[in-house]
Amino acid sequence: MRTLYKNLTVYSEKEVIKADILVDGDKIAEVSENITEAADLVYDCKGLSAFPALCDIHVHFRDPGLTYKEDVVSGCAAAAAGGFTAVACMPNTKPVCDSAETADYIIKKAESTGVKVYPVCSVTKGMNGAEPADYDEYVRAGIKMISDDGRPVENAELMRQALEKTNENGLLVASHCEDLAIINGGIMNKGRISEKLGVKGMDRASEDSITAREIALADSCGARIHICHVSTKGSVGIIRDARKRGVKVTCETAPHYFMFTDEKLLARDADFRMNPPLREQEDVRAVLDGVMDGTIDCIVTDHAPHSPEEKSDFLKAPNGVVGLETSFAASYTALCKRAGLPVTRLVTLMSAAPRRLLGIEEARIEKGAKAEFMIADLQKEWTVEPEKFASKSRNSVFKGEKLTGKVLLTVSGGKVIYEYPSAIKRSDRMSFDRLIDKIIETQNPTVVGLDPKLEYIPEYIKEKCIAKHGAGFKAAAAALYKFNKGIIDAVCDVVPAVKPQAAYYEMYGYYGVKALYKTIKYAQSKGMYVILDGKRNDIGATMEAYSSAYLGNTDVFGEKEAAFDADSLTVNGYLGTDGIAPALKTGGSIFVLVKTSNKSSGELQDRRLCDGKTIYETMGDMCEKWGADSIGSYGYSAVGAVVGATYPAMLAEMREKLPHTFFLVPGYGAQGGGADGVAAGFDKNGLGAIVNSSRAVMCAYKKEGCDEREYAAAARREVLRMKEDITSHIPKIKAPENN
Repeated sequence: MRTLYKNLTVYSEKEVIKADILVDGDKIAEVSENITEAADLVYDCKGLSAFPALCDIHVHFRDPGLTYKEDVVSGCAAAAAGGFTAVACMPNTKPVCDSAETADYIIKKAESTGVKVYPVCSVTKGMNGAEPADYDEYVRAGIKMISDDGRPVENAELMRQALEKTNENGLLVASHCEDLAIINGGIMNKGRISEKLGVKGMDRASEDSITAREIALADSCGARIHICHVSTKGSVGIIRDARKRGVKVTCETAPHYFMFTDEKLLARDADFRMNPPLREQEDVRAVLDGVMDGTIDCIVTDHAPHSPEEKSDFLKAPNGVVGLETSFAASYTALCKRAGLPVTRLVTLMSAAPRRLLGIEEARIEKGAKAEFMIADLQKEWTVEPEKFASKSRNSVFKGEKLTGKVLLTVSGGKVIYEYPSAIKRSDRMSFDRLIDKIIETQNPTVVGLDPKLEYIPEYIKEKCIAKHGAGFKAAAAALYKFNKGIIDAVCDVVPAVKPQAAYYEMYGYYGVKALYKTIKYAQSKGMYVILDGKRNDIGATMEAYSSAYLGNTDVFGEKEAAFDADSLTVNGYLGTDGIAPALKTGGSIFVLVKTSNKSSGELQDRRLCDGKTIYETMGDMCEKWGADSIGSYGYSAVGAVVGATYPAMLAEMREKLPHTFFLVPGYGAQGGGADGVAAGFDKNGLGAIVNSSRAVMCAYKKEGCDEREYAAAARREVLRMKEDITSHIPKIKAPENN
């Protein structure tokens, strides 16, 4: 699949350019201005910025063992929403990640998410601080970093041995710098605020002393040491001085340490408690200076989820805050908007530097590179609402804060793994986004079925065609097309789509098929979305041929040419995935027959299988499964369902069970379905379904008894009547609200 991202400002460590990005498969095919090559999906990113995908080398995903707080999948979803495609998760799980087996469990669980998870294994077995873990096993398993984060390695000699060993194995040791004897039960920074609250504090000396110890140990054996979550003025100074002396020390900090002070805790809200804690203004200033002058190498989140119940008691709550979904905006707001840091430096701090520290491939936006990037709106102001997070947990220190810079889309391996709903205008055939765009534009959730029998066509049109072509297929097909053109011209500004039924054209042979082709092209030229009602299905090469014919391109002597090139196709799903996958490979969208409106549909569709589900319920479930990889901006996939208006209870049932499946609803009007019944197929935004009417529109002039030459005007009147009828029974049509 080829995806084109247009009109971007592209940031790298060294430069800022205006460019389009063309992605072909999992690679970037081109980065340049005004790319004109064809693509299956085009995003208009005017006013937006692209960054190499972010990397966070310090997160806690609580998996295995504590998955009520977070798990690998939900953690990766939060990462993707924050613009991250790589994270390193700490080992304080249950059991502790101190073996290749546990690490492999984490890696495999993340594989389907698009976010690469690098497990950090513990320095000591079971994080017990008493016995070194098997570092050789770690190396064989591909581990990059080790740490006992969550607590320090109290035994200095054991830490020295671990550091010395890394000169041979290449592992990076990351230290949680905290003297537990000094902490002695403290839960927040020791100072004026802790005294005011009457709460036991955590002295800065706890962090500073172990920071100094780790640097001395690393220096003694010439090893690398990485200092986690720097929060104090003293630690920043110690690290800066050590670097001047040539010690191989690197470090990280998190946005809350250069944005907030311990005054946040005056609210006695445990969501503002983490370890190390929020400090005082001089510490905030020192950490900010450390970021600005390069002393601090990278920004992390120390994403540490906890349940609301655990965080409900200020004094007893565990330490930790979530941060993956706010990190970019917080950093951009504090560092670039307020402190004047060049945005290119943010690329270093949040993407390049952490990847270099882990020793993994850097994300680059350049031709031939793996497609790993994110797109953000640097002008977007938004208020943090934790209840909208992808993470399982809500304990955010940024709740209620107004930040600038919103991540809108994340690409990993060429695939969009996160997209903020409706935020970027896109033109595509995969998913029903273009159809929904037209529905919102016209404020009309209806489609005109173009199923013209000759008896529906006014006599004056038929007479002209017979006079020109003679009484035969050619005249009949010419009459169909002329009739269709009149209706399309009359309704194209008020109706989003048309649905020609292929059978009514195929019955007139070659000429009829040509009329179908011309009808599709004419409707598209008028800006209408075309659903080809072909009900095709087969398997293997035959379904590939159907798909190429109606949705995709055909390879003709080395050249790709489109045949009918409809926007969507109705299909019969009863041959299973083999009959669906070829259609989706074209980049087109499909409507699968699920619960049709005809009276005899229940003879098969209502029968129950051995698991207790009906056949139509099972087919609906399959639609959700088939469409899982093609969810569009509005939350609907490229696999829709045909669900008849004549069964409103079942329509309501399907709407609830199939949240990502867009409905094509036949049976309104002529077959007995009413607006009150079809309303059950829509979501809270008045979206999620499009209602078809064929005969009532085509024959409106007959119902009205008006002059047959007014057939098109009568069709328009019927369309507007239908629109008013349906929209009066559903929520107001609107795009999902952006934050």
